[in-house]
Amino acid sequence: MSVRSRFQIRSSWIAVLGPIVAVVFAVAFAVFHLTDRPSPEARRAAMIDPLFFQHTGWYIVNGGVPYVDVWDVNPPVPFGITAALAALSGGDMSLLHGLSVALTMFVAASSILLVGWVAYLVTGEDAAAVAAGLMTLVIPELFVAPLLGVRAQFYALFFGVLALALALRDRPFLAGAVAALSAGSWQAGAAFALLVVGMAYQRTGKRGALSAAAGGGAVAGGIVLAFAAAGALVPMIVETVIAPLVAGSPHSLTEHVYSILLVFGYGSLLLPVAFYGWAHAAARDLRERWWIPAGGLILGFQVLFVDMDGATDAFLWLAFVALGVAVAVERVIAVRAAMSDRRRMIVTVVAVVAVIGLLVLSGFVWNVRAPPPEPALQTMQEDARPDEELSMSPGDADVPSMETIYWKQMKPETCHYRLSWNEVRWIAITDDRLDARKCGEWPDRIDRG
Repeated sequence: MSVRSRFQIRSSWIAVLGPIVAVVFAVAFAVFHLTDRPSPEARRAAMIDPLFFQHTGWYIVNGGVPYVDVWDVNPPVPFGITAALAALSGGDMSLLHGLSVALTMFVAASSILLVGWVAYLVTGEDAAAVAAGLMTLVIPELFVAPLLGVRAQFYALFFGVLALALALRDRPFLAGAVAALSAGSWQAGAAFALLVVGMAYQRTGKRGALSAAAGGGAVAGGIVLAFAAAGALVPMIVETVIAPLVAGSPHSLTEHVYSILLVFGYGSLLLPVAFYGWAHAAARDLRERWWIPAGGLILGFQVLFVDMDGATDAFLWLAFVALGVAVAVERVIAVRAAMSDRRRMIVTVVAVVAVIGLLVLSGFVWNVRAPPPEPALQTMQEDARPDEELSMSPGDADVPSMETIYWKQMKPETCHYRLSWNEVRWIAITDDRLDARKCGEWPDRIDRG
């Protein structure tokens, strides 16, 4: 079926998926605030990154320069977002946190609906759009983690899927610009930039591809000029490009496979369905839908071989898994049209059970109750993790906790105060110092030794 280039407001998929998403987020909000799940210890650990992003936004408003006064591997767009929120909050850190939570929840919920929209534009089937949106609910962190505040992957997902939708509606310049925002939120978002340029070329030829590239170039150029003016261009390149390449955590393919299974839980049973959808798109409609399996493979490479430290690292790949499921559902609908009434009823019942059992309930059960085989997978993942010896650890630095830094509105004396393991690893292999006041200089040496 050809790609639909216009969004039809009267389509029923949004009437089904929209309320489901609203209810899921409302339930997550209530559980988060009325119970002790996740546990206080887990919450404090998970809050480190959001508080860091939000503190950096406040720091920027108060004269701090990212990558110079603050060391981090993440691209600059999330810092720009939190700086805008910090300006709106007027220095009230509680209000800043509340705004960050509200915006991230909106972005996460919108991303689910955008996945449904893209699936509808591709297939023209309401059921496929609903299935794609529901598939994203396999990973509960997509609707629970926003309650903690800003995380880079949520914004990379939102901008990336929005770029796909704009490309399908033949808005190449906007698609390229928004895709650049995805890459500027998290490095893996660069996959969307590549895809929308190819999609624009496929749909409108060389002119469309140039327009998409121009849109992305305009955003990227603006960011480069801003950091060059602030004297932070080299530090940004060192920390967001060089450091992730040389200071990433050691891992094995086996460990990442177990990590994926742990993140998807029982929803892993639907991964073969998505793979079938990718294969069908490649075999039956490669000219129109090449970007679905291509995106799945590119971001699949990312989670298998590059970065898979937690559920949020799988969000971008999840979007293409959902689109693969949408294509498979479209195929089922086509086959089902030729079935007898009895067989069609059986297929419908099986589909409903799969959606309710695998997509909505299993994620909660898997993450809250740790049912089989979760403990066994956890053990195998830990056993598959390569050993690592470092000359230092985050505990060696004499800095307050991220929670203290945030709520007391501190301007730390050193640039190394987040102290992620990537940061500690970078310090160790470049002979940098934990107490460095300014960061981002080009390293004199890099010793992977």
